[in-house]
Amino acid sequence: MRKKKSNHNLSYFTKSLCGKRISLYVRHKYGTENPSYVKTGLVIPEAAWDKKKKEVKSREGDDSDYRDKFRKIEKQRQLLLDQLNSHEIQPKDALEKVKLYDTVDGFPVREYFEEEFLAKKPEDYNPTKYYSIFNKLEEGLIANKKKHLVPLFLSYFKTNKTDIVQTIYKFNKPNTGTEYLKKLNTILKGYNSKEFPDQYFKEFYRTEATTPQKPVPISDVVRAIQKIKTLKQLEAYLFWLYSFCLRGLDGQDVTLVEDSLVVEDLAIDDFIFEQEGYDSPVHIELSRKKTRKRKFEILINAYPTLSINNALKTIIGINRPNDVNHNDGLKLFKWDRITNQRKWDLYSDFLQGRLEHLIGRSFKSTRHTFTSTAERLGVSVSDQSALIGNVSRKGSISHYSQLDQRRMDLIHLAVIGQADIIRVYINLLKHVKKTFDIDLVGDADKLVYSLNLRRHLKSWRMVYEQEIERELEDDLEYDYDNEVFRGEL
Repeated sequence: MRKKKSNHNLSYFTKSLCGKRISLYVRHKYGTENPSYVKTGLVIPEAAWDKKKKEVKSREGDDSDYRDKFRKIEKQRQLLLDQLNSHEIQPKDALEKVKLYDTVDGFPVREYFEEEFLAKKPEDYNPTKYYSIFNKLEEGLIANKKKHLVPLFLSYFKTNKTDIVQTIYKFNKPNTGTEYLKKLNTILKGYNSKEFPDQYFKEFYRTEATTPQKPVPISDVVRAIQKIKTLKQLEAYLFWLYSFCLRGLDGQDVTLVEDSLVVEDLAIDDFIFEQEGYDSPVHIELSRKKTRKRKFEILINAYPTLSINNALKTIIGINRPNDVNHNDGLKLFKWDRITNQRKWDLYSDFLQGRLEHLIGRSFKSTRHTFTSTAERLGVSVSDQSALIGNVSRKGSISHYSQLDQRRMDLIHLAVIGQADIIRVYINLLKHVKKTFDIDLVGDADKLVYSLNLRRHLKSWRMVYEQEIERELEDDLEYDYDNEVFRGEL
């Protein structure tokens, strides 16, 4: 005899309270299992409840508010019953969702964010950080046994504020969690500034002292070469070197570097200071992720930057052939952090683990290593900031002259030399050939090796001062080479 299939049942149950009031519950029953109950939060006068129909009476007057709330509960009950019988939700989660009846006609967070919040933002506004927060929060809620709060509704930040805050801090560091709450507050305030005012989560903010990022000693960068035993370790190491040569550009922004950003209408070949045949500097113009409104130029072909790019793409092509970009000379991947944030998150984790093993730091250490090297060269703090794109072109820097850019380029070259990146790279090429039997050596590498070149210039300041003098020479009628005035007085 075939066993009769059981269906889930969600029904109403009331509990009498003092003052001739009743509290409304929803009861779940499935087959022979013991029933379970959840309080809806709705308390009504006994006279307002229709015992036969199991509903709030439909008369007008004082009972109308109860009736409106009951309609929402009933709508939620029917929805959850369908989900239970189609196995889309577990009974425990269904009962928890009963209490969220006020969200039935509410706004899901993502829907509001995409349809209203983003509509008020400029076209180039980057929403990836918010999507990342939504994803991590919903994943955290599920892991924290709060699956009934997924997908997120705006009203949950009112009804389940503590659950959400606890989940954020459970899976994130205090500073990160506080940053997430502040960003979520921005969205909520845009939706309803009265219900979600500024500093809505202030009581929950947690901060801790952060250890400043330390630069990587060049000796550690050198010693790391001998630790490279796999092609994936080599890929991570090359990525670190490439980021350093781009003035410590953040890894997310490295994925955006492409041919369309090139400023000059020139073929992109390696640039070696005052070396015939390799003497054409080429720049890209871009903005850092954290300072999108501030554009700055970076020398893209200062040796060994371009050679590292070519080597890195070769290794990416071996390690991840479906991702490498063959159609764009500079761009590493077919994706970038804007078109596929998820891919970048995974790649970031890949880099983190391998670089921690090789140099004891993450890829984010490149920017601090670059600026600390510039500091050892006597570069001013303002120029250090300009090098990494932290200076806004306002006021005195709004008329950014050719000499200003030239100064940045000379400092850039000097930092590469001071950090011994050229000799590091030449040694890496030897190690790769010996360990993996892969020849990554190009023409520029052979030239540098034959010339025993370890740096582009001896003193960036001397070269810069000489160039200033040359620019003024004709106007001042002064021969700077012989140190004499021209013409007659």
